[in-house]
Amino acid sequence: MNAQQLLTRLQDTSPNGPLDRLAALVVEHELSQPLTTLLPPALLARAIAKALEGAVASPTAEPELASALQHLQEQLSQDKRTVRDTLPPELAKAAVELASRRYSPDRTLVLALLDRPPVRTLVGALLLNVLIEFSRKVSAPVTENRIAKGFSGLARLAAEQARNSGALGGIAGALSDEIERQVEKRARDFVDSALSGIFQQVADALSNPTRHAEHAELRVALLDGVLGLHLSRLGRELGQVDVPGGTAVARKGISQWLASGRALPELEAFITRAMERDGQRPVREVLGAFGLLDTFQTMGRESARGRLGAIVGAAPFAQWLEEVMREP
Repeated sequence: MNAQQLLTRLQDTSPNGPLDRLAALVVEHELSQPLTTLLPPALLARAIAKALEGAVASPTAEPELASALQHLQEQLSQDKRTVRDTLPPELAKAAVELASRRYSPDRTLVLALLDRPPVRTLVGALLLNVLIEFSRKVSAPVTENRIAKGFSGLARLAAEQARNSGALGGIAGALSDEIERQVEKRARDFVDSALSGIFQQVADALSNPTRHAEHAELRVALLDGVLGLHLSRLGRELGQVDVPGGTAVARKGISQWLASGRALPELEAFITRAMERDGQRPVREVLGAFGLLDTFQTMGRESARGRLGAIVGAAPFAQWLEEVMREP
């Protein structure tokens, strides 16, 4: 068989033809390799690092991202649907069922997330305002009538005289101011001492496994709120995001990380840990465990056949094959 005849045979793209069988051999060879051989952590780490370096160095990456987000914001702002409307009903139902499943988070984790200085400041200020407002309504300023109620006989007559002269009003105002100052001070001291207890009680409530029904109800309510959001509202919120500023901060952080010399080893270490369990298993075995082997075999064979067909059908391949066939 000469080079031209062999080339013709190789260009046969019929099912189970020479090219199709070659594609199957390529796929089977790749599937037989361990996961770390097919996707070496060191190579993946270098590829990710190089991609990040290219992205932060590109003068057009930032405006492209801003333009893409602007386009998304405009699309969302004009969309009258809710998040629920955009999801297949089956997936929305599955999400609700998932949120309803029994789960109580670890108490230490909840407390670590809640009891942070900024959260304490915010909750403390809100609680303080509520306490002060409540004390004003319940105790009420000391009024002339309340002061006069404590008098009798000549004392009441003196109080009446003082009221007519305006002195009692001044006394009442001064007492009210002092009471308010005392209430605010005591409320502030109370809030400072009570916050830790409040956070601990919240953590107890959220992590108590006997209250899993309430936890599930809370998660479902939160999910329902998210699914009920209108896309136009999300679009308006996205329009308030400082995309250029945020992108600049992210690019600066990534650039500093890449320049530190730690990026590559840290990426490789992360990928290695991610592959620790299955890294040495053949790809075929890993895919088979998830029921994906047949799918990847079929798609891989089609992809490899297409790429090989493009190579075999090109003039450089014909020239290479002619040269090989002429060699002794």
